[in-house]
Amino acid sequence: MGYGYTGKILRINLSTKEAREDKLDDSFYRKYYGGACLGAYFLLKELNPGTSPFSPENIIIFSTSPLTGIDCSGTAMHNVITKSPLTNLVAESTTPGYLGSMIKKAGYDALIIAGKAVKPVYLLIDNNQVKIEDACDIWGKTTFVSYKYLKEKHGIEGSIALIGPAGENLVRYASIVNDNLFLSSRCGVGAVMGSKNLKAIFINGSNDINVYDNKSINRLSAYFKDNFLNNPLNNAQYGPAGNSGYLKLMSDQGMLSAKNFHYSHFEDSKEIDGFTLVGNHKPLNINCNNCAGGCKKILNGFKKNGLKSEFGLIELESLSSSVYNLLINSSEAALKIWDIICDYGLDGTSLGITLGFAIECYENGLITREDTGGIDLKWGNHDSIIELIYSIINRKNIGEILADGVKLASERIKDSKDFAMHVKGLEIPSHDPRTKQMLGLGYAVSPIGPYYTVVEHDTDFDFEANQLFMDKVAPLTVYERIPAESLSSHKVRMFYLLQPAFSMMDALCSCIFAFSPVRFFNFSHLVEMVNAATGWESSLFELWKLGEKRINMYKLFALREGITSDDDVLRERFFKPIENGLKKGVSINKKEFIEARDLYYKMAGFNEEGIPSNSKLLELDLLEFT
Repeated sequence: MGYGYTGKILRINLSTKEAREDKLDDSFYRKYYGGACLGAYFLLKELNPGTSPFSPENIIIFSTSPLTGIDCSGTAMHNVITKSPLTNLVAESTTPGYLGSMIKKAGYDALIIAGKAVKPVYLLIDNNQVKIEDACDIWGKTTFVSYKYLKEKHGIEGSIALIGPAGENLVRYASIVNDNLFLSSRCGVGAVMGSKNLKAIFINGSNDINVYDNKSINRLSAYFKDNFLNNPLNNAQYGPAGNSGYLKLMSDQGMLSAKNFHYSHFEDSKEIDGFTLVGNHKPLNINCNNCAGGCKKILNGFKKNGLKSEFGLIELESLSSSVYNLLINSSEAALKIWDIICDYGLDGTSLGITLGFAIECYENGLITREDTGGIDLKWGNHDSIIELIYSIINRKNIGEILADGVKLASERIKDSKDFAMHVKGLEIPSHDPRTKQMLGLGYAVSPIGPYYTVVEHDTDFDFEANQLFMDKVAPLTVYERIPAESLSSHKVRMFYLLQPAFSMMDALCSCIFAFSPVRFFNFSHLVEMVNAATGWESSLFELWKLGEKRINMYKLFALREGITSDDDVLRERFFKPIENGLKKGVSINKKEFIEARDLYYKMAGFNEEGIPSNSKLLELDLLEFT
C-alpha cells in the first residue's frame, strides 16, 4: 500500500447480498489517481454498451482520491459515478461534506455497488464490518426523517448518504442527500440508488489516513486558514449569504437565466437574494471535513411555517434555477422550495429547468389544466409551482412525464422541443451561455452534459476581472484577457487550456472553492499537496494530463453510447438574443460557434466528428478502452 490511498475497494452486490474487498496495485493509482477516473475506469470495463441505467447490471461508485480526507482545506470531496438515467452517459456528481473522508477512514478508496435488493435496504459499514439492513421502515420517508431514524437506531458516528421519495420513485434527476447538508445532485444518481432499492449508506471509519509528509500538509492547512479570506471569492463565499449572495449582482449584470432562458434579468431578484434570505439571522458557517472555508450556512434556530434550518441556506445553483428562473419573488417560497429539494432528494438545477419547460408548454397550450390535475401554471406563481413539484415527486398527472427530464418530456409533448433546455439530455445550468461563451462551448462539448463547472467562467478573465485571477492561470500559458461574449480562436485556446484544469479537480476530488484557477490555493499548492500526500514527484503537467484523461475516458463512454458531434450543440434559443436586462440583444453567432467547436476538436486531438484519435489515446495511455 502506498500513501494517500488504502489500496482497497469494497464491492457489494445487492442481488446476491455478497460483499468483498478487492485490491488495486500502486501502478493503478499512479495512472488514474482515483476520483472521477477510477469511476470511469470501472464503468468502461464492466458495463456493456446499452445497459439500462435502471438495470441491476448498472453499478454506482462512491470514489475518493489520494487527497480525500487529509487534514487540509478543500480535500473533503468524493465522486458519485454511475450511468445516468437522464443522459445514458457517465453520471458524475462531485460532492463535499464528510462521506468521502469516512470511506477512506473505513479503509477503502471506493465503494462499488451492483445488483438490486429484493426489498428496500440500506448499507451499514463500520470500518471493515459490512451489513445489508432492512430499510422498509424508512422507505417512503423523507431524508430528514430517515437520517434521524438511522442515527437514533445505531447511535454511532459516521456519515449517511440518503435518497428521498424522488429517488425511490425514479425521478430521473433525483439526488443523494448527505448528512442533511450536502447534495450529490446532478445526473440522477439518486434515481440509480432507488432502482437498486438502496435507501441509504451509513458509513463509519476510525482508521488514520496514511500520508507521506504530514508536516507539509499541516503547513498548507495553516496557510489556508490564516490567509484564505484575502482571496475575494473565498471571502464572499465565507460571508453570511455564501454563494447565494451573488444572485442580485449576477442578475443586474445579466448573467443568469430567467423565464427559461428568455431573460437574463429579474427585476425582483433582491427579494430572493441570499442576503435577503439571511435577513437579521446570523448564519453559522459549516465546514466540510478538515476545511476552514465555511461555505455552507445554517440559519441557526430558523424555523418558519414548518421549514427546517438543518438543510442550511439554499445555494446559488438551486436558487437561480428553481426560484429566479421561474420569476418567483417570495423569499419564503425560495426557502420552501429548497426544503423540498433536500427533504425529497432532487437536483435543483434540473428541477428548475424542467419547471420552466412546463410553464412555457402550458402558456403555449401544449399542456392543459386537465394535464396538470387542475394546477394553473404561471411564471412567479409559487403556490402552483410548489404543487407541481409534488406532482413530479409522486409521478402524478403531468408530473409522470416531467419526472423524466426535459429531453424525454419534449419527446412526449408535441411541438415542445424548442422549450427543452438541455444538452445530451442534461438540463442546462442557469448561467447563460450567451453572456459567457467559453462556458457555452463547454456546455456543448462536455461528454457528460452541461455543468457550470465544466470550465472556469469567462468573466473571471475578461477586462473587468481581478488581476489576481490572470496571475493564477499564467502557469497554464493563459495570459490574455478576452471579452466574455467572444468565441474567437484565442477564446477557444483559453477553453482548451482551462477545461482540463477543472477536470483534474474532479479527478483529484479537490474542491473548486479552494483550488480552482481563481480561488485561494495556486496550482503549485495543489502539486505540493499531491506530493505530500502520496510521496510521488508529480507536476502540474501530470495533473493537467490527468484532467485531460478524465475528459477522454468520458468521451469514450459517450461514443459507445452513440453520441456524435451532432450532439455537441446548444439549443437554438442561444443563437437568438436575450430579451431583457443589461445583456438584451446578446446572442451566440451559430457559425462562430460551429467554427469554435471544430477548432476545439483539433486542439484536443479529436477528428472532425469529435472522436479522439488513436495517437491522442496512446498519449493518454487509454488504448485499452478502444
